[in-house]
Amino acid sequence: MVARHASARFLLCLALVAVLILAIAWLMEHPAAQDPKKVVAANPPEFLMGEVRDLHGPVSGAVVRIKGNSTESVLTDAVGRFRLAKPSNTAARITASKEGYMIGGIEWDSSPLTIHLSSLPTTDCESYRWVDPEPDPAQKQQCGTCHAEIHEEWAASAHAGSVTNRHFANVYDGSDWRGRPGVGWNLLAEYPDGAGVCTACHAPTVAFDDPAYYDLRLARGTPARGIHCDYCHKVSEVANGQVGLTHGRFGLKLLRPAQGQLFFGPLDDVDRCEDAFSSIYRESRYCASCHEGTVFGVHVYSTYSEWLESPARQQGKQCQSCHMAPTGKLANIAPGKGGVDRAPGTLASHRLFAGNQLEMLRRCLKMEVQATTEKNELNVEVTLLVEGAGHRVPTGFSDRNLLLIVEAMQKDGSAIAPAAGSPRLPAVAGKALHGLAGRVYAKQLSDFGSRTPVPFWRARPDVLDTRLFPGRIERTSFAFSGQAQRVRVRLLYRRFWQEVAKSKGWPDNELVIIDRSVDVGL
Repeated sequence: MVARHASARFLLCLALVAVLILAIAWLMEHPAAQDPKKVVAANPPEFLMGEVRDLHGPVSGAVVRIKGNSTESVLTDAVGRFRLAKPSNTAARITASKEGYMIGGIEWDSSPLTIHLSSLPTTDCESYRWVDPEPDPAQKQQCGTCHAEIHEEWAASAHAGSVTNRHFANVYDGSDWRGRPGVGWNLLAEYPDGAGVCTACHAPTVAFDDPAYYDLRLARGTPARGIHCDYCHKVSEVANGQVGLTHGRFGLKLLRPAQGQLFFGPLDDVDRCEDAFSSIYRESRYCASCHEGTVFGVHVYSTYSEWLESPARQQGKQCQSCHMAPTGKLANIAPGKGGVDRAPGTLASHRLFAGNQLEMLRRCLKMEVQATTEKNELNVEVTLLVEGAGHRVPTGFSDRNLLLIVEAMQKDGSAIAPAAGSPRLPAVAGKALHGLAGRVYAKQLSDFGSRTPVPFWRARPDVLDTRLFPGRIERTSFAFSGQAQRVRVRLLYRRFWQEVAKSKGWPDNELVIIDRSVDVGL
């Protein structure tokens, strides 16, 4: 009997020791459990509970966030309520936005935490006076006064020069680079009733009753600033017209206030009581009415339809993904003027080209050259590929062209003529290049007498289009007979056909994208 009691006590002690060992092991894996203070710190963060309302009651589906935080947001439920993690910044504001409303905001520690949204105006005020973009300390409402860095980017862009650009002006009014009249192509002289089509995109804030509407040389004041800040940020939606046939201002819905101010944009937490969020500012369709156009029956601009068919669109990229890509340098859109610090990757560039046009072309155009010899004949294969572009190259205005030039030289530097059957450059490439081995990548407009190049207002509807497709490899072979020592391959971008540029005296018509030499060594 005594032995049985001793055995039971031993087993009980052994069990207690095992429990103690397991408890110590658990505490070692969960050190916070040893300190009650650490248990409190491990609890989930506190949350704010609030609601979003308008004049009629709760607003569902509103985006609520801490102002300046681009990564975390919540949506209000069916009765306008939200639950949001409490901000660490004691000066933070909570904002709410929904399309159709002004953005609203409130201090995070307000009680009750109710954000009120005001509905947008229902009618566009056509007598609205446009705000000038230039900085002026005496005019706080002028865009550049507060948004200095964005203004500098815009001022260097094609949008800022859409009225004053000398190439545009020379073709529009028939002048040349030095301002002499009556030189070459002249839209005003040949097609004066069509000048308003240009105004719709190049100067969208010129009033219909302004004489400048049909003669942009008369534009003055803010409308002469071209495609400026106030215009772009008054776009509330895309109009219902057919893309490509409804141009510029007629393809966009504007919402200008009768009193006060109203700006649309891609940020949904700017709660100055005069801002509204619109999703189109991140979408290609925002750009379509000016970058897709059949004018006088000719498909002059096709960048938007090119994007619709591009790999970029399939990957979810929009026009803004490349042409308004953040520079990483801008962190506050209005420093010292009420702006808040933001992640630099969330603020768009208004320069339109990442770096400049030449750099973007060099990034997207890839070229490989293979040169082989056989029986005293040189064969050159050139491969071109467009990478990272959401449209064909070149794109935009129909006269832009890309030229591939292939030249073979003997040991003494003299040129070798291309063999019969090799692709050669046509006359439209210009006298200096006509007949050389090469190819033209362009829209080639011709008139009803088959003359080319011609301006779009004289062209027939059918267009020869040889431009490069994004993501599609383009291979061309060239042959040369003779003792070749070296091959030179160039890729040139021209803003206009050489014949037009020469007549206008333009000194900046050509960009050298690639200039590569390959030693053959026969």
